[in-house]
Amino acid sequence: MKKFFLVLIASHFAMASFAQEGDKKKITFQGYLKNMGSFNYFNDELWVEDLTHNRLNFAWYPDDDFSIYVEFRNRLFVGDFVRGIPHYNKIVDSNNDYFDLSANLVDTKYALLNVMADRAYVQWNKNNWEVKVGRQRINWGVNLAWNPNDWFNAYSFFDFDYEERPGSDAVRISKYTGATSSIEVAAKMADNLDHFVGAGMWKVNKWNYDMQFLAGLAQGDLALGTGWAGNLGKAGFKGELSYFVPVAETSVNRSYEGLFLGALSVDYSFPNTLYLNGSVMYNSVAEVSPSFGFAFSGARPGNFTVRNISNYRWSSFVQSSYQFSPLVYGGLSVIANPGSHAFFLNPGLTVSIKQNLDVDMVGQLFFDEDPLTGVYGSLARSGFIRLKWSF
Repeated sequence: MKKFFLVLIASHFAMASFAQEGDKKKITFQGYLKNMGSFNYFNDELWVEDLTHNRLNFAWYPDDDFSIYVEFRNRLFVGDFVRGIPHYNKIVDSNNDYFDLSANLVDTKYALLNVMADRAYVQWNKNNWEVKVGRQRINWGVNLAWNPNDWFNAYSFFDFDYEERPGSDAVRISKYTGATSSIEVAAKMADNLDHFVGAGMWKVNKWNYDMQFLAGLAQGDLALGTGWAGNLGKAGFKGELSYFVPVAETSVNRSYEGLFLGALSVDYSFPNTLYLNGSVMYNSVAEVSPSFGFAFSGARPGNFTVRNISNYRWSSFVQSSYQFSPLVYGGLSVIANPGSHAFFLNPGLTVSIKQNLDVDMVGQLFFDEDPLTGVYGSLARSGFIRLKWSF
């Protein structure tokens, strides 16, 4: 049934595209093609991987009220990860939503080709109402590094190659009550409470701050939250707070009686294009210095939720970026965890070769005390070179 849903959506869109071939304004198509080589040192052993990543975004506008969106994420993996990591095919094909819209079309010990529809939804707009049904991104977060308000489709900051972020199989209804205010309710489809999220959000602008208030049921927890975005002088000031209280035991909440997540950030843009962002996050039930603290932060297993965005009690984040020239952009992000010796370095440089063609060079270096040997040093060092063509 779940596979049939994917075929049905894709077939319907294809037929609609042919039917509207004479009216180009009702059909849009865009995407990109990327190739990224990664060089990863684990315990002084080099693992090399190549990822070819193609994205196809389709949209159809049959009339003024309805629109249909289908977006595909196609990835070809070749290298040491495919050969050396047990069950790597299942990790790539993991889907933490209701419908199985992902499949490994090629699955060998040398290569892995995964095709996934991470957006497939129908949107209806009328007056001040908006309804979306299907796989969609429900983005309630306001911060850059960590989003405690991202109850539906949390993501890891370390997964930098997924700019679009994961989506949810959900129904979402929004009512715009003013130029800067709205009421929104959403429910995520699930077989059980371990994955179900249903919540509402009220947004309003007060004292020149965009504020939001959230309440709902998330993976068996009564969830309450708030967030804001505004200015402190000329600097931006954002925050998100969420509190979870179990009302039904699930695989997600059985380890705590209450969980508080909070993240604050301040950012500032200088006239010379220098940008600075600083953020701090608190997780009330996480350890101050957990073993393998970074090891699982970048993974997206089936039970990855907003509770897993940082495995440390305290996390701090600093980012700087600068436009060196119209064609060269660089930045550095650092994550440190007060109370532990762990920190993360993330340098990056983007060079625009020509319009719609960019080269990215990214580094990810994780430092901490090895929980097995007790030796402090670099637990993982990764370098990435990515070529991206947008069309």
